[in-house]
Amino acid sequence: MRDGSSKASWLPRAATALAVLSRYGTTALIGLLSLLGVTLAIDEGVWAGAIAVFAALAASAVAVSYRRHRIVGPTVVAALSLGLIVWVMLGSYSRVIEPVGFVLLIAAALWDWRAGASRGGAADGISWIEALALADRVKREPGPVIVDVRGPDEFHGPLGHVASALNLPVGELPNRLMEINALMDKPVILVCCIDKRLANAAVLLRDSGFRDVHVMRGGMEQWNESGLPVERRTAPGQT
Repeated sequence: MRDGSSKASWLPRAATALAVLSRYGTTALIGLLSLLGVTLAIDEGVWAGAIAVFAALAASAVAVSYRRHRIVGPTVVAALSLGLIVWVMLGSYSRVIEPVGFVLLIAAALWDWRAGASRGGAADGISWIEALALADRVKREPGPVIVDVRGPDEFHGPLGHVASALNLPVGELPNRLMEINALMDKPVILVCCIDKRLANAAVLLRDSGFRDVHVMRGGMEQWNESGLPVERRTAPGQT
């Protein structure tokens, strides 16, 4: 399952196409009209400004997509391309630098697309476990490692948590993997209030060397609906 941002994975490519068309499409149109004896007058300053804006939108879309795949390369290339395009459009024009800037922008958009597709494909292969099946596994020895990726407020909140669960919020997980690295060879079950934000966490663990990672389908909502026992305790700092 993918997060909501993947629904906008087309934005970097669309914005890049708009930037390229605004530069070379307009030039081609002017050339075609001139062959037909039609002169099209364009304010070059406004035109250059529009191209720079479209390039900025494309680079920004690539940067935002970093949240989908966590690969910084496309953002770096997009930023470099934007700098070159803005320089030649609004600063000192160069026939050499201009195409390099647009080629880099296209490369960034394609790299972003490939990175997102690769991460999405990995997420599609997630192994799921039902709440009742997990409850049965918890009773066995050795039991699985249960990692609850909700924030502390949710972990200690109304839905409660599985008694043996470790609380590692999804936003902190990349920087806290060392806390569970010793458990790398054991089955790991990821739990949330719902399962929508677990796909990236599962992919992160698998990419980090965890070989047996599962996601509890339906999260703690399903666990509660199944009438399974939960633990609730006061969060640190609360009374």
